[in-house]
Amino acid sequence: MSHPQHSAPAAHPPAPGRRHLLVSALGLVGSSSLLALTGCGGALASEASVRFINATVDDTQADFYLGSTQEVSKLANGGAITSWRTVDAESTQFALYKGGGATAQLTETRALEEDSYTSVLAYGSLANSLRFRFFAESSASADSGKVKVRLFHAAENLGGMDLYITNTSSLSGLSPTATVTAYGELSDFSTVTSGTYRIRITTRNDQSNVLFDTTTQVNLSSLSVHTLVVAPRPSGSYPNVSALQEKGDSALLANALATG
Repeated sequence: MSHPQHSAPAAHPPAPGRRHLLVSALGLVGSSSLLALTGCGGALASEASVRFINATVDDTQADFYLGSTQEVSKLANGGAITSWRTVDAESTQFALYKGGGATAQLTETRALEEDSYTSVLAYGSLANSLRFRFFAESSASADSGKVKVRLFHAAENLGGMDLYITNTSSLSGLSPTATVTAYGELSDFSTVTSGTYRIRITTRNDQSNVLFDTTTQVNLSSLSVHTLVVAPRPSGSYPNVSALQEKGDSALLANALATG
């Protein structure tokens, strides 16, 4: 799977109520692009911005609804991410359907704050329950020259994990950037110096068992805030990582260890 390529994020994105959202991305080295994303539908009295991530095990394609309106059609699992969507901020029912299905597999009613940004993650399995996780993107920016990063564990087949954001080939002697001890856990934010990095995830307390590795360096820009979601791949035990920049764009990071 190839790495998506986007440009570096702006420090202060425009309000989501504007019809054209200029958002920028967690960028990969050597990439350069700027996405102009347009909200759907007519003008709304009270607007919010949402994006959706499919980290489910069973739904190789997923549809997402808000109330009776289909917002997303056939989003692939493995951590695929949509662009931002401008929606009504009033209380509404979020629903997950199997791609093309007629019956909701999961619903949750949620009110969104006006002019807010929210990443909506669907994860889990039919066997062990499907879940929504709503990431309200309201965190304070990192300090100048710094980046804030946290890790969310959405791969039910894996145990605790350690995240390493480094510029070294060896992990020996290094402390994890962040740790999650179990499925469904969200770590606290950790702070690293802005720059380009190699991102690896290992089994907790076992640096020799690398579960995720992206050998193409990832650019983390000053002031930015990121949530990294460990998502199960459609096949095999190695996960992908959905990289979500708050109020910015996203990148599905392919696992260099995975084949097929």
